[in-house]
This record gives sequence, C-alpha cells and structure tokens, in this order.
Amino acid sequence: MSKIMFKLFLILSLFTSLYSQEKVTLQLKWFHQFQFAGYYAAKEKGFYKEAGLDVEIKQRDLKYNNVEEVIKGKAQYGIADSILILYKAKGEPVVIVSPIFQHSASALISLKSSGLNSPYDLGGKDVLFYPNDTDGFAVLAMFKKLNVKPNLIREREKDDYLKLINKEIDVSPVYLSNEPFYFKEKNIDINIINPSNYGFDFYGDILFTSEDEVKNHPKRVQKFKEATLKGWNYALDHKEEIIQLIHNKYNSSKSLEHLRYEAKAIEKLIMREVVSLGNVDKGRIRYISDLYNEYGSNIESFNINDFIFEEYIEAKSKINLTQEEKKYLDENPILRVQNLNAFPPFNFIENNQALGYTVDYMNLMAKVLGVKIEFISHKSWKESLDMLKNEQLDIIPHVAINNERKKFINFTEFEHISYKTSLTVRKGSNIKSFDDLKDKTISVLNKSFIHTILKNRYPNQKLYLANNTKEAVIAVSNGKADAVIGSLPTTEYYISQNWLSNLETIQLNNVEFIPSETPLYMGVSKGNLLLKSILEKTYMAMPHNEVLDLKEKWLNVNASKKIKLSDEQYAYLQSKKKLKFCIDPNWLPFEKIEKGKHVGMTAEYIKLFQEELPVPLELVSSKNWSDTIRLAENRTCDFVTVMMDTKKRRTYFNFTENLMSMPLVISTKSEKPFINDISSVLSEKLAIVEGFAYSEILKKKYPNIKIVEVKDTMEGLEKVNKNELYGFIGVLPVIGYHIQENFSTNLKIAGKLDTIVGFPMATRNDEPILNEIINKLISNVPLEKNKEILNKWLSIKYEENIDYKTILYVIGVFSIILLIIIIKNQAIGKLNDKLSKYLHVVDENVLTSSTDIDGTIVSVSQAFCDISGYTKEELIGNNHRIIRHKDMPKELFVELWSTISSGKTWKGEIKNRNKNGSFYWVYAVISPIFDEKNKIVGYTAIRQDISDKKKIEKISITDELTSLYNRRYFNEVFENELNRAKREKHFFALIILDIDFFKQYNDFYGHQKGDSVLKGVGKALIDICKRASDVPFRVGGEEFAIIFTPKDKEDAISFAKLVNQKIEELKIEHKHNKASSYITASLGLYVAYGDEIDASEHIYNFADTALYKAKESGRNKFVLYEKD
Repeated sequence: MSKIMFKLFLILSLFTSLYSQEKVTLQLKWFHQFQFAGYYAAKEKGFYKEAGLDVEIKQRDLKYNNVEEVIKGKAQYGIADSILILYKAKGEPVVIVSPIFQHSASALISLKSSGLNSPYDLGGKDVLFYPNDTDGFAVLAMFKKLNVKPNLIREREKDDYLKLINKEIDVSPVYLSNEPFYFKEKNIDINIINPSNYGFDFYGDILFTSEDEVKNHPKRVQKFKEATLKGWNYALDHKEEIIQLIHNKYNSSKSLEHLRYEAKAIEKLIMREVVSLGNVDKGRIRYISDLYNEYGSNIESFNINDFIFEEYIEAKSKINLTQEEKKYLDENPILRVQNLNAFPPFNFIENNQALGYTVDYMNLMAKVLGVKIEFISHKSWKESLDMLKNEQLDIIPHVAINNERKKFINFTEFEHISYKTSLTVRKGSNIKSFDDLKDKTISVLNKSFIHTILKNRYPNQKLYLANNTKEAVIAVSNGKADAVIGSLPTTEYYISQNWLSNLETIQLNNVEFIPSETPLYMGVSKGNLLLKSILEKTYMAMPHNEVLDLKEKWLNVNASKKIKLSDEQYAYLQSKKKLKFCIDPNWLPFEKIEKGKHVGMTAEYIKLFQEELPVPLELVSSKNWSDTIRLAENRTCDFVTVMMDTKKRRTYFNFTENLMSMPLVISTKSEKPFINDISSVLSEKLAIVEGFAYSEILKKKYPNIKIVEVKDTMEGLEKVNKNELYGFIGVLPVIGYHIQENFSTNLKIAGKLDTIVGFPMATRNDEPILNEIINKLISNVPLEKNKEILNKWLSIKYEENIDYKTILYVIGVFSIILLIIIIKNQAIGKLNDKLSKYLHVVDENVLTSSTDIDGTIVSVSQAFCDISGYTKEELIGNNHRIIRHKDMPKELFVELWSTISSGKTWKGEIKNRNKNGSFYWVYAVISPIFDEKNKIVGYTAIRQDISDKKKIEKISITDELTSLYNRRYFNEVFENELNRAKREKHFFALIILDIDFFKQYNDFYGHQKGDSVLKGVGKALIDICKRASDVPFRVGGEEFAIIFTPKDKEDAISFAKLVNQKIEELKIEHKHNKASSYITASLGLYVAYGDEIDASEHIYNFADTALYKAKESGRNKFVLYEKD
C-alpha cells in the first residue's frame, strides 16, 4: 500500500511540475471598470492560464505611483498612457508591450447651453484642471498652440464634475468613458472638446513592463501580450458577458448601464476596425515625444528601439533571424549535437559528462539562441555520420570537408576549430617521418577524414581502425600499431592522462595529401539550410569575451593578451556586421593597394586587428589620397589606417592614439650637400604631396617656405631627379622606400627636420565608440611586434656625412641576394613537382574555365564539370552560352562583355543552367587574358558556388503564403528606391493597402478561406505590377504595399485606381463588406518628386494616414496624401 501511495505521490508531483503556472502581477492605473475588460477576460476565460501564467490583477492604490510599482518590481506589468514617454526620457527602464487605446480618453467638456464648443472659446474662462501638468499635457499643449489663455483651477475634489452642472466652473476635464455618462444620466447636453481634433492625438491606455522583465523573461512577455490581446478581442466581441463579470466579481458599485456606456466609448478609443489591436507606431511615438518637447516638457532624447518590446528584443538580440528561422527554432527547441567519447580538449566524455571547448562553445551558442542542447554520446564517429545522414542528429560540431561528405552534409561558412595533424610513435622507434611508415601499421580513427585520405591516396598502407582517438593512441602504446596519425592536442592529452611515457609526438609537415592543419567546420544534414544559416548568424553574435575565456580554459590561449570588449562595444560591432577601412593606395612602405590587395606596414597591423575582432575588416579601394579622404568623409569607410590630426579634419573624424611616429626628412639629388638645418634651403622649391597635413605644420613653422604640391611621392621625387625642384619633404620610411626602389644612384636623404610626425588612425566621428575600440587594438600591439613590422619594411639610404652602418648593411643585402639565388636554383626541380600536384588540387576543387576571344570554351576544371553536369569533352569547343540560364537578364551579359572586352575584370552573381535542367548560382570573377603584346586573346573565369546563400536569401525576403516580397525586403527596397528618386530626380510613389473588413471575413468564412483571399490579392498585385519599377509586398496580416516609379502624379493616381479595380474584379464573395459584395481594399497613396520627397521615417506614416482616411470615408477607394 505504501508503495502505491508513493507512486501516486510521484505522479502527482510530476503533474504539478508540468502544469505549474508562472505568477505575475498586473498593476492597473485606476479602479476596476470596463477600461480593463480585456485583462479580466484573459484571466477568467483561461487565456493567461493557457499561456502558463497565473496573473494577479491589482487595482490602483492612490497612495502609490502605478508606473513606479512596475519599475520597482512590485508588479511585472502595468497600465499607463503616453506619460510613459516622459519616464523613458528620464532614463527609467520602461518598455511598451502594446498600446490598447489608440486614442487618449482625456478631454474637456462644457455645458451645451454655454456655447463653449471649441478651445478658441475658452480664453479667460474658468477651467477645472489637474494639479500636475503631465496629467493634462495634451490639453495644455493645445492651449499653447492656439494661444488660448484660460483661468486654470487646479484644486480637485471627488465628483467635482458636479461643479460644472452647478455652473461653478465653465469647463471640466473628463475621461470620455466615465464622466459623460453622469451628464447623460441627468439628460444634460454637453460639448466635448477633444485635443486629438486639434493635432494632439496621444495614445490612451498602454500595457507596459520593465526592462528587467524583457531581458530575463522575453518569452513570458510575449505570452502575456498574446493572451492579453486575445482577452481584449474576446471582451469586445462579448461585451455584455464581460460587463456582467465586472459587475458581479470586480466592481458592483458601478451600474450595468454605466459599464455599457463605458464599453461603447472604449471600443471607439481602441479603433479595432481601423488599427490592428495592440499596434504600436514608432513614428507616432516620435511625434508625441516631439510634442512634449515643443510644448514645455524639454525631455531628453532616447532610443525608441529600447522603448518598444519587439524592437527592444530585436535590438538587444545579437542575431537577426528570419521568420522562417525563428519558426524552425520554435519547432526544434532542443538541438541534438554529437558528443565524442574521446576528442579532448574539444569534445569528450569524463565521468559520464560531456566536456571540452566545443561542448562549452555549443552551450554558449544555445544560450545566445535561447534553445537547449542535447549531447548525443557514446556513438562512434561512423555512427555519428550515419545519424546526421538520417537526421537523427542535428549538428556535428567539428567536421572536415571532403567530397564524400558533401553528398550528405551542409558545412558552415565559418571554421569552428583547427585540426593540427601529428604523428605519434613509440620512443626509440626508427620512425621519424611519414616516409618511414610504408611497411608499418597506422592507427587511425575509423571514417575520419584522415582515414579517407589514407584509404584513397595510400591504398596499400596497413591501417588499424579505432573507434576513438584514445583507442588509437593506446594501440600504438600496446604495440598493436606502429604509429597514430591524429589531432596533435588530442593525442598529447591522452598520452598525459594515461601516463603513456613510451610515446612521443611529432608534428606532421609537408606530407603529400595530408595537411598539417585542417579547418573543421560545423555540419548539418544536407538540405537543412535554415539550421546552417542560424549557426552562421549565431557564430557572428557569439560574445567575444566569453569565447576568449573558453579558449583560455581549454586551449591554453592566453586571453589576457586579447582585447576585452565591453558589452556596448561588442553590440556595436555586431550591429555593423563588418568594418570598412580606407588607405592611401600608393604610399609604401606604409601602405599600398597592389592588385586589389592591401600591402605595407598598415596591412600588418590590420592582420593583427582582425585576429582580435569578431567581425571582418574590409578594404575599400581608392584611386589616390584625395579620393581616400572623400570616401572617408562620405562615410563609405568607417576608418582610415593613417591620417594626421588637423582641426579641419575633426569635422569628420575622431583620431586615435598614434599607430606610429616618424621623422620628416628631405631628399635631394645625391650630389647636393647634407642639410643640417632646413632654414638653409627655404629659398629653394620643395615638394610636398597634395593634401598631406604636415604641409600646414611646415607653413606655420616656416612662413617663407616655397612649397610646390605634387600628386604623390613618386611625382615629387621624379621632379627632384629632373632638377625641376630642389628637394622633396616627406616621412622617412616612404621616401627611403622610393629611393631604394627607383632612384638608388641619383637621390638620397639629405637631412632630417626637427619635426616628428605622429600617425594616428582616423575614425568616423558620428560613431565615437569605434574610436574606443581602435584605441584598444593599438594599445594591445606588443612592442616587439611594432619593432618587427618596422624592421620588415624599413631599409633606407640616409646621408649623415659617412654612414658606415649603411655600407655594411648594403654589403649584407647583396650577400643574402646571392645566397637566395643559389637556393632558388636548387629548389626549381622540387617546385615543378609540387606545381603539378597543386594544379591537380585546383582542377578538383576550383570552379574555373577559359574561353577564346569569341567565348568558345577552351578549358574547364573538373570541379566546374561536376557542378554543371557536363563532361570536359561536352564543354570544350562549345560557346559559353551552353550554361546560360534564361532567367538572367540580357543587360547583365551586355555589361559583362563590355567590361572584359575593354580589358577590365567583371565580378558578380550569375545563375547558370545545369545539364539536367536545374540551376546553380555562382559568384564569378571574369578577367581578360593578354598576350606579350598586351592584346586580349581570351578570358578566364573563377567561380564560387553560392547556391545555398541564394536559397537562404530567397527564403529571407519572400512571404511564404503569397510569394510576394516580405516586410524585411520592403525596408531595404524602400530606402534604396527613395534615395534613387532623390538622386535621379524622378517621382517616387508608395501605396499602403488593407483588405476591407478582413477580420469579419476570417470570422465568417474561416482562416483557410482567409488565406486563399491573401493569396488571391497577392497574385492580383503581381499581375498588376508589370513594370520593372513596380514592386509589391505583403508587409503584415492583411496589409500590402507597392513601391513604384510613376511618370507623374496623375500616373500614380491611375495606378492606384487600377489596384482598387483589379482587387474587386477578383469577385471573391464577402457578405460582411459594407463597401461591396466582394473582397475590396482601401489604399493610401503617397507620391512626390525628387527633392520634394519627404524624409523616409515620415513617408510610411503619410501613406498610412491616407489609408485611414480611405477607410473612414467609405472604403474600397484610395486617398492621396496631401500636405495641409
């Protein structure tokens, strides 16, 4: 019996834990009444309970501030109104969850008999008012705007509306759902003076929470919001039921008639028929904030994205997931990840617990993503591969790429860890390299990439196949195998852990087909592109400092030598995605752009910085120094690697601490005398590069100096060499480099100026946080690394009368050159052997082809044959058009051929046709081939397969139901087309449209029919939008948008009429449409020309305003937005 009771107790405990509710408190802004009907409905109808929430609804205690109750954590959620903007501006951690009332209920009333029916009538009148300005701000702002000066009476009493009835005052403030009822009850006619009719349209009741709640319980906030909106919809659809509930359970002192009056008034304030319930408009928040500023509150500016729940979550989330990716995670909240028995220090099991760098890394990834990880343990490598292939495993976190695996694995773009290959043998063995293993047995992990290489490339090699690395290592120790080839850190770990003192490890280098270091990527099942994309986005969002800590913990990486980024700095870098930088394209040894690549001293620093940063650094090409400055001032680049600090430049830039400091020197012809003091040559013409800041320094210091500006250092030195100028002034390394390269016998450095020039980096001054980050990077460069970079790039002929050091240095350099020539001759034979192997690797792995001048294919790689489906014989001799896909516009190929036939390189994305009729996408780089006379004789193309990337792109910008572009792509196209219209001086137009009475359609015909309507309207819009500039979108539930380029305003109006007409002509029955018997739409149209186009943040609101007017004036029509 006791056992049965115990089991029952366990079952009861299980059910209790499964169905436990999260307790939260909702703080109302006033006493119980229909004003809060939706919350009562959500609680009493079980909507909160279904969401796992146990909600306590607290009515207002006037002793306490209802907003501060939430800020202090005494309640998790609260109701307030637009006053929340003032709290946010003061830095209080409040976040809007959903505005419930689209309009404020605060207004003024007067007796009908008084004749006071507008604010203009209230000058000098007695107006009962609130003690605090904030409570009636909209009314005060209205008075100020209209220059009306009433007599405000700020002493309030209970039921003081009676003073108006008794004519003790002229005007009284009211809450539209409450006090007017008392006048109706007494049959007293009143005038309502509503600030919203005079441009002061504030939000009414707003559901809000705290930043703590959003940070710590974002899913709970979302569930509370959804259940609340469900409750409000229910309350408005079942008003009488909820009225009875309030009267019987919450507030019996309010009559049923009063509650019914309140319900009707509140439904008008919510405006559910016009605006979707809970909709928040960022533009309107800004507008209300501006009103507060304009009419007396002088509030501080704040980040609006931190004020709205969805925006806050998106802004704070480091991962910008698409709706499809979010849905994937919702459906797969637990990701199954391979846990190996023995791959330390990365991924292994000890005491039945998953351990290692990769295990901790995956757990950190899960934390960032908001999912859980289930480690699948005790499986061999082969079993893990099979499980991934059969979709019983979601992720193998470290896997090398080979052709066999490509058939069933999609690999991430990022490398998770690097596999350093080693050879482990018994001490005293005569095995010293891979060449000594011909007749020996190699122990190797079964089905690993090393196993695959050995099996395919060395088929006669004896192998001992182990299930894990530990088994492979012990096999060598026990004499079952002669050597193990595997991961260097893993084998060393097992040698140490198992006291295998008879083993030693040798680094494996220069072995044909076996790389000394192999990148390992994360792998997912073939076709699971959503998970692949999620992992790649999460990788970019991983917290930099925490990853450093993991590396220090597991991989002996000294994190103290790495820069630590603050949360704010890390968030900034994640939002940027990449940092773009500019350089002087011709200023060696500092820097140069050579064949598209960055070389020189600053390139060395950029490499160091890239190792420290979690985002890529991208070079922006420029033509010359002036072009570099222009690009940087236009914000095309985020920073410039070297730029002197001047007052004028501070208009655009902030400057870091000096990256390096160099003396200014003067160069002359070799026969000229040594210059001890520049004053001795001020009468001579001296060249300086145009735009260089030290020109200003010298002009201030030496007013009589004769400066001639030149394009660059080379031009300046050439003029000196031709005796057109006496000397050239510049920094020591640059002049020294050019003299050695081009003028070693004719020019020299004749003297040093007493000016040391500091070279900081310049960062854009509109993003000051970048300057902090770059300063951290500079200060973290070790002194010895600075010396190494200087020594590598500096080698200079410098006259100080007789410089014996330089003479010895030159002799040394010639000796080294002679030695290099001897060594090179010996290496040529080996180089030819290696070259043929490398060509074989290129043929198998690089998508490349060449054509003659007419486009006939003359050579192709095997890799290109594999992706195209053709053999080499089928491609060679055919025109390149054999792989052209019909979807690609002819204009692209016209531009391509125009570019390459003019001797330039073309780069871009191309969709190609496979032999079997399918397609694939490539990023192609196509360059001309020149003969010895510099004549074009053909073209070479190198391609990268980007098919997976294009699939993800399509998913991310397309609405799944209608196949129209989605809101994400709308935001991108909207800005681009807007800027194009302004730049190219043509018309821009935007239509926002809503399907009329769509909620009623869904309720009557069902959601399946509703989806069919959305698809039908989407297809109609695709059919209507025939011009290249017409782009239709689905931007929300039943809301659509069209961006287009009309010829003029009349053309835009005709197009809007056509949209109305074509949607009604679908003839989809809609019995609840008051505007027609069929499905129709209401449209808001915005159209403007070139410079007259408004700011982007206003245009959508203008079109939206026009849409509302179309609805209010009867629907099934369009309204053109026109400024007052």
